[in-house]
Amino acid sequence: MGQYQVAVSKPGFEQAIRSGIRLVVGQEARVDLRLEVSTVQAEVTVTQDAPMVSTTTRDISGLVSEQQVKDLPLNGRSYDLLLPLNPGIVNFTWMKTGGTGISNSTTGNNFAVSGNRPQQNLFLLNGVEFTGAAENNMQPGGTSGMLLGVDAVREFNVQRDSYGAEFGKRPGGQVVIVTQSGTNQWHGTAFEFLRNNVLDAPNFFDQGDAPPFRRNQFGASLGGPVQKDKTFLFGNYEGFRQSLHQTSATFVPDAASRAAAVPSVQPLLNLWPTPPAGAPDFSGIAEVFSSPLQTIREEFGTARADHIFSERDTLAGIYTIDDGQDFTATPLDPFSSDVAMLREQVATLEETHVFSPALVNNARFGFSRAGYFFTGEPTPGTPAASVPGFLIGHPVGALVVGGSAASNPQAQLGLAGSNNGSNLRMARNLYTFEDHVTLTRGRHQLEFGAWFQRFQSNETIALSQFGQATFSSLQTFLNGTISSFLFDPSPTEMNWRSLLGAWYGQDTIRVTPRFTMTLGFRDEFTTGWNEAHGRAANYMFSNGVISTEPHVGDSLFTVNNAKFLPQPRIGVAWSPFSAKTVIRAGFGMYNDLQDALGYRADQNAPFNPTFTTPLTVSQLPFNPAGPFPATVKLIPGGVQPDMHTPTLISYSLRIQQQLSPNTSLTVGYIGSHGYHQLIGIDANEPFPVICPASPCPATYPATFPAGIANTPVPAGAYFVPTTTKANPAIASTWTWFSEGVSSYNALQVDMNRRFSGGLTLRGVYTFSKVLDDGDSLNATTSGGGPALASNPFNLRSDGGLGTFDVRHVAVANASYTLPLGYGKRFLGSVRGLRSAAVSGWTVNSIVTLQGGFPFSPQLSYNPANNGRSRIQLSLGR
Repeated sequence: MGQYQVAVSKPGFEQAIRSGIRLVVGQEARVDLRLEVSTVQAEVTVTQDAPMVSTTTRDISGLVSEQQVKDLPLNGRSYDLLLPLNPGIVNFTWMKTGGTGISNSTTGNNFAVSGNRPQQNLFLLNGVEFTGAAENNMQPGGTSGMLLGVDAVREFNVQRDSYGAEFGKRPGGQVVIVTQSGTNQWHGTAFEFLRNNVLDAPNFFDQGDAPPFRRNQFGASLGGPVQKDKTFLFGNYEGFRQSLHQTSATFVPDAASRAAAVPSVQPLLNLWPTPPAGAPDFSGIAEVFSSPLQTIREEFGTARADHIFSERDTLAGIYTIDDGQDFTATPLDPFSSDVAMLREQVATLEETHVFSPALVNNARFGFSRAGYFFTGEPTPGTPAASVPGFLIGHPVGALVVGGSAASNPQAQLGLAGSNNGSNLRMARNLYTFEDHVTLTRGRHQLEFGAWFQRFQSNETIALSQFGQATFSSLQTFLNGTISSFLFDPSPTEMNWRSLLGAWYGQDTIRVTPRFTMTLGFRDEFTTGWNEAHGRAANYMFSNGVISTEPHVGDSLFTVNNAKFLPQPRIGVAWSPFSAKTVIRAGFGMYNDLQDALGYRADQNAPFNPTFTTPLTVSQLPFNPAGPFPATVKLIPGGVQPDMHTPTLISYSLRIQQQLSPNTSLTVGYIGSHGYHQLIGIDANEPFPVICPASPCPATYPATFPAGIANTPVPAGAYFVPTTTKANPAIASTWTWFSEGVSSYNALQVDMNRRFSGGLTLRGVYTFSKVLDDGDSLNATTSGGGPALASNPFNLRSDGGLGTFDVRHVAVANASYTLPLGYGKRFLGSVRGLRSAAVSGWTVNSIVTLQGGFPFSPQLSYNPANNGRSRIQLSLGR
């Protein structure tokens, strides 16, 4: 990285020097120099940047430069929002619901890169994994939902597809971030960014003016030499403070419903606000608007030291920390609050040794840690705080009311009580070592290396610790009839361990001056998903039927299918006419190494059992220590015992043309096919049957709620019986299987104008289609798709558009330096302070145009009586 000068000399020729060559992270540049015959000593110097069109095979990544990071507008100063400046990247954050401990998804922004799931991206901070603290998605991000540290970032690059053998662990985007370092001069910055509601317009749900909002982001950075040309330091701090009143509309019981509730239910009515006079009323349900306060505090800091021992040896040490706390009203319930505390840390020690101009070794040690604590309870000082708990010794749990028996069967009350994911905690540690060797021999550039990562995760993710009472309708709630009461009587911390590793080799061969080929191979492995104390519990299957009791041992798996994961990588670059035209093609296999299975493995008997039983409100509070009534059933979870590692085959073809010395156009096709993708399945569904007569058994139509037309199923129809489960001794399950498939096909266009005449401009367009048969894994990580397959016996029936499929995406960004000040087009005669005041101003802009996200229609009642919530309709692809 940085500015370089290349000098070439040979006896009998003039020395040629090329300066002004700027290399960015992950870039290879070809520099052609011509030596002129000369009998006298002479020197020819040319100042010119690297060419717009690179003739190397790997230049298909997406650079976000230092200027773009610093200058382009960012809401919240979250620099990862610049990722969609590259083609093939979709910002999926808008479709994510929940947060840490709620959705068990990352609190940060979500991106789908080249059709891959957001959780399949990998963020590398100075070469070391930058991990988040979550169960489904390990992308980094603080309690603010932002990726702070703009002033600490020099630049970052996104490897989007068909990348080389040195990248692995995830098949999605490889986001390579490099922090700032000190230089031979001391430089610093100080800043304060303020945003408030003064210029905000009220949204659809605001009652009157926009609610109060105040956000402060402040900080400073400083870097410089300790010893000139030897030792350099850099430090950065950023603080984030936010106070926001979030407007929400909540459905609550109206006055008539409150009066009709049986005495045992009356205390539970305090979990919702009382509707004011004149509030919108929907036959038993009223709508209440509120603006509870959200407060966020977050601190970010980076410290870096670089030391140059000699021209052959350099050493760098970097430490980054992000620490924050979020106090937010529970969505749809102004009387309940969620508290999340999150801390992410990355430490790196990197040594680079130049043995010779042809042999370079880079060794890196890294430690990454991410931890969170989350809980949700009734807000102190509200009527909900006085509601007695569902379980003895605990605050009130979560309360869910399903479809109303009134005129609108899809309506439901807002969720109330504690968050069902309360009292959760997690600490995730990654110890990483990597060594990379580069050797140049004639036409060959050889690269080989090894990567090892020791994984630890200590977590308590047992849901329903405070209990969850679910009522099938408003009427059953008013009567006090609980259709399902969930509780976990004995939450236990689980200690998961694994060793991940890889070795790789790669040869970039310049076959001819116009044709370059890269042949690479990478092999990855893991030791499985193991519990440090032999408490890994998972359910087995016999003839397709799930077992009643789990198998307990050291590992979740009966067999480790991740011992040998071969991944060939091939790339070619061909300049058929001149260096201004390059045709590139790439092919590669990639695996998604599993290090986030705790969400399903942490909620199994005997250490974290979750039970369900029908009850009445009058039977509360329930004693979690027992004895339990005979109606209690265990809810199994887990993963496929012989799970395979998700695999992606990626292929690409691109044509890049230099239109002018500072402008290039790239057009390409990018595709992929994924198999062994994780998919959520109820492993205890009854086996579907063919209806023997018309109409089908009366028990089937009877499952429709009151007010829904009774539609008999014709003879010969394929339907799910409602009598029992495959294993009637246990309840419905939530199990991850590696049986999913996916595909991605895209046309990508990239027009790039490098800085010239004060203007930098780039525009990208993607026309794509994503297909899969289930990518949500957890209903709250995506607002558009269900978490479970509708028919586990025919997964193809779930095939369709992926939840992050956006057919058209166009993004343009521009930066224009105004020609003002001394020597410029306007006010060119001013000098001194006046010139300083008018010079250096830039206008920056990002414009995004894209289509919408697909969604799956879902119902609040269950016509098939099998636990699913989607309509009984098979939609075509």
